Amino acid sequence: MSDKDTKDLGYTMVRPSFFDLADPNAGIYKCELKGLYILLVLISTFYIGISAVQRFSSVGYFWEDALFWAMAKDWLIVALAYPFLFAYSFMAYFLQILIIKGLSYNLSVVFQHLSQGFMFLVVSYIIVTWDCGFSQTMYMTILCFCFFMKMHSYTMVNRDLRENQDKSENKYPKNITIANYANYLLTPVLIYQLSYPRIPKFRPEYFFKKLILLFFQLFSMYVITSDHIMPALARGKSIQFLDLYCRLILPTLIVYLLIFFVAFEQILNLLAEISRFGDREFYQDWWNSLSQSDFARKWNRPIHLFLYKHVYLELRTRYGFKNMASSLFTLLFSSLCHEMIAALICKKIRFYLLGIMWLQFPLIFLVKTVKNDLFGLYLFLIGIIAGPPLILTLYAVSI
Repeated sequence: MSDKDTKDLGYTMVRPSFFDLADPNAGIYKCELKGLYILLVLISTFYIGISAVQRFSSVGYFWEDALFWAMAKDWLIVALAYPFLFAYSFMAYFLQILIIKGLSYNLSVVFQHLSQGFMFLVVSYIIVTWDCGFSQTMYMTILCFCFFMKMHSYTMVNRDLRENQDKSENKYPKNITIANYANYLLTPVLIYQLSYPRIPKFRPEYFFKKLILLFFQLFSMYVITSDHIMPALARGKSIQFLDLYCRLILPTLIVYLLIFFVAFEQILNLLAEISRFGDREFYQDWWNSLSQSDFARKWNRPIHLFLYKHVYLELRTRYGFKNMASSLFTLLFSSLCHEMIAALICKKIRFYLLGIMWLQFPLIFLVKTVKNDLFGLYLFLIGIIAGPPLILTLYAVSI
């Protein structure tokens, strides 16, 4: 992780995401490989259709519904999670009101961390007490982390605005309004700004196309998971580790890529369209990454910007940490957050995910030592293929 110009830390322009098939201005339409990408989309569509027809001809139904009913368990808790966390996150807005009215800095810090920590305690308690399944736990923990990061960024950015009130362009505390905070919550970002680039109007046709793509990609994930991953995991304790790992490599890779498209292409673009948010660079060309550090920066831009601004730069500029120490602490924070999600899903603490994430440091040094871009690309892509099924296999045999 290296220092950047502060202008790169915000959202400043209207631009589509690269693989956005619903936007003619997307980068994929300007790329010579657009035909290959569309071919892959069509192949996956044909595969799902053919699989459904073959299943119906052999067993009399189009898809296995056991996974669906497992996902539908505790649907009410899942349905209430978003409105509850949305409403609770207004504690960050309430904190700003208290600060404006004279709350001391020390008390504001205590209030901030207690309110953010309490949210995690409640969500974790519900997950453990109700014995929520994989999909329910994943959804609620990721949602909790998103609102945590939004609350934290809102608090920290307004702290910085207060400390720079002598500047003529400072708009604090005029920005502390319910409408401004609610607008921020509805915008698919994790760092707070006074304003964001917006598109002129909501586009119903675009929104409908994204819904269709979301449905097909979610359904593709469902079919591959129920047909290939779940049967393999069900036999996890009865077959050899290497056998299970080999069975999971290809389907896990496909689902991993589908998760990327569902999250960063469909869901975030749908939320962006609802809020008319314009800067949709939710990812960069991570498939060309030369190391894990490149991947961490490009795969998930909202998370990267949050970690860079509120962890890495905070440590460097406010607490005087050196570059390496700041990078190590940022990785530690990120890996602990990932491990918390894994622990809640498995209901056990194993630290497999944390350990594998820390393997990226020696790999980064190896790439820098070799100084060969093609070597770095091959090493990264091998990690993408081999890493996720290894993590899944490790957790599968341990629970």
